[in-house]
Amino acid sequence: MQERKYVPTATDRETRATPGITFVLTSCGRFDLLHETIKTFLEFNAAPIARYILVEDSGDEGVRGVLARFPVAFDVLVNQPPCGQMQSIDRAYARVTTPYIFHCEDDWRFFRTGFVEESMRLLERDARISAVICRRTGQNSDHDRIVAATGSTWIDGVECRVPPADAHAVWGGYSFNPGLRRRADYLRLGAFSVYGSEAGASHWFKRAGMGIAMLEQPACETTGRGRHLEDAVVAAASRPTPAGQALPNAWGGLARNAPCPCGSGRRYKRCHGQPAAGTE
Repeated sequence: MQERKYVPTATDRETRATPGITFVLTSCGRFDLLHETIKTFLEFNAAPIARYILVEDSGDEGVRGVLARFPVAFDVLVNQPPCGQMQSIDRAYARVTTPYIFHCEDDWRFFRTGFVEESMRLLERDARISAVICRRTGQNSDHDRIVAATGSTWIDGVECRVPPADAHAVWGGYSFNPGLRRRADYLRLGAFSVYGSEAGASHWFKRAGMGIAMLEQPACETTGRGRHLEDAVVAAASRPTPAGQALPNAWGGLARNAPCPCGSGRRYKRCHGQPAAGTE
């Protein structure tokens, strides 16, 4: 008999004694997109959020005016000067004390309820899940390939997809797409800035035997297409490794033809996998 999809109710939310969740949002000057992200999250999320933290990497204090329109209080960090995505996230996560984090960025639209509760069930049941992602397909080719290569399954009444480690050379270990994750796993990793990019973090989790889960019923979609921001810190890190510079430990063992975890878009062998001068 097919298992029924989990549909959260008010009673279910009250009796499950949801551990504390901190909502962390990274922003960089796209205030129209930011407004829609927060508006729709508050409209559709029904799970209790203990704290809201926003880190703004544009240096624009005007973000406080955007946040003042909402009925929740944000702890606001405005980077002066901008420090890039990885350090921004580390700075925000350093303030988190709850066991769970719902990570978000400034260019998403949410469109259904129950996604946080479903995500919590997956994380509580399977310690190998690094984060639960709730984006829809049709907007990112890598994400779509991973979805297509992975069959759906049921975990504690929630239908999802848990891709194997080989579904993609780099992606699938972790993601900064909207979704719930454990603070304890971040503490094990140490700091995202050590690994240079989202791809570097994903590869670290793959090596730790962990990976994302994706809700079969999506809850959000990106609104930032055509509004992509270049992360100057990641761009600088994407240059070939200088002679004698050690690679991050998390990148060891990566196939030479795989995409480089630094996020440059080049193959590992043509980027950070290049041997230091004098070693060939």
